[in-house]
Amino acid sequence: MKAEIESIVCNWVDEMPHILIRVINAITLSANEEGLRVAIKKIAEETELDKFFVYGFGAHHFWLTHRKLSNGKPMEHRLLKVEF
Repeated sequence: MKAEIESIVCNWVDEMPHILIRVINAITLSANEEGLRVAIKKIAEETELDKFFVYGFGAHHFWLTHRKLSNGKPMEHRLLKVEF
């Protein structure tokens, strides 16, 4: 898998960097798409991932972007992309 950081990391609240580090570690430790899906699901259950980030899986990639704290909508540009 190949990961690319595509935008700046915003640090609006103290929890955000810790959650993002867990996501990056999950990307690094996952051997395939299925492993990453399981890891992201676990992170979402244990943290406020869905409050601060929007993410999803495409046919051959995973993407993640910041969520605007003012209205909960995704930021315009992706934060990172992982190709399988």
